[in-house]
Amino acid sequence: MNLHFDRRLATNYRSKSQIIRVLSEAWVTENGYCPNCSEQPLTEFANGKPVADFYCAHCNEQYELKSKKAKLSNIVNDGA
Repeated sequence: MNLHFDRRLATNYRSKSQIIRVLSEAWVTENGYCPNCSEQPLTEFANGKPVADFYCAHCNEQYELKSKKAKLSNIVNDGA
């Protein structure tokens, strides 16, 4: 598992929120796995899916990718 972002993916972005979205989505696509059944890789939903970002094609679990500039707390706003 690669623990680093591929920063080259963000060279055309200026907004910090867009940069982290592009970097984190690419990282999960390449390195993520299903916490429910350990299947790898996760599949990315088409953009605009209202609730989830990724799903497991094996067990059909859905996952939403969250990122935050500050330290993560025990509560994730808008997290289902």
